Amino acid sequence: MHKTSFEKSEKRRWKHISVVIICFLALIAGGCGNSNEERMKTYGQDGYMGYTNSNPNMPGRHMSLNYESDGNMVEQVLKPMSGIERTQVIFNGTAMHVNLKVNNNLSDTEVDKLRRKAQAVVQYNMPRYVVHVETKK
Repeated sequence: MHKTSFEKSEKRRWKHISVVIICFLALIAGGCGNSNEERMKTYGQDGYMGYTNSNPNMPGRHMSLNYESDGNMVEQVLKPMSGIERTQVIFNGTAMHVNLKVNNNLSDTEVDKLRRKAQAVVQYNMPRYVVHVETKK
């Protein structure tokens, strides 16, 4: 009688060990799976590590980011301002220098007011640059 209970407990022990081994193998096999949905997403190809894609309210985000288009945009936003005769835009990395040739009939206070307004308008529309505006009569 003692021998049969020993055999039953031995069989039960091997059953438990085999169940544990099967579960362990299932966990290992499940961890090796690789699906395409788990791939890492990359930044948008905009030259700024996806900055324009992650900031949808940033002005001018739909145009290509280069100096020529940025210079054209500066001229476009300054065009409605009266008193400006000519605009010159110079880029130096992240610095933008805007030189304005203003009308000779403007007083010094009007020229300074125009310069500050142009500075604010250009900086608002081109937040990725440090904008410097200078005026000349």
